[in-house]
Amino acid sequence: MKKDEQMRHISRIDQFKKRQHGWWVRIHRDGKMIQRFFSDYAHGGNDERALREAKRYRDALLIMYPKPERGNMFNRPNSRNKGNPPGVHRTHSVKRGYYYDVWQAGWILPNGKRINRKFHFSPDGRTEEEARRLAIKARKEGVALIEKMMRDKQEKGRGNKKSAVKKKAAAKKKGK
Repeated sequence: MKKDEQMRHISRIDQFKKRQHGWWVRIHRDGKMIQRFFSDYAHGGNDERALREAKRYRDALLIMYPKPERGNMFNRPNSRNKGNPPGVHRTHSVKRGYYYDVWQAGWILPNGKRINRKFHFSPDGRTEEEARRLAIKARKEGVALIEKMMRDKQEKGRGNKKSAVKKKAAAKKKGK
């Protein structure tokens, strides 16, 4: 695990007035917060033991609730985004000191890279409806690209397993 990843989802709590010291594990999944506090006192007054238990609990939670493959942000409807598909919203952009109204489409690639496409509209150019339609189209194309990348990744993984099985079978035949 990377240095940053070792403490992911774990925070240190030291409240001297309340005499509360320990490690707090928090994970968000599907709109729910799963949390638990590991007190130093409950673990013999030892913050290292409490941290060790907090990490075990966190690791168990990550197995039970794995991170979504395509992230959370762009894939679920937002209550403030009425009538638009997830990942498409109206906003404004600042370019060279000027504000522009835009429709923006966004998605996250399997490698974690965020992609945003903005479509400007104005009274003397593209209409707002055209910009919205283009943003929705870009979002659909982005999601299709993600699905293709995921399929290719799965097929590549399957191909390696099949070839490994074939190699083992061929080696057994040679050995006989």
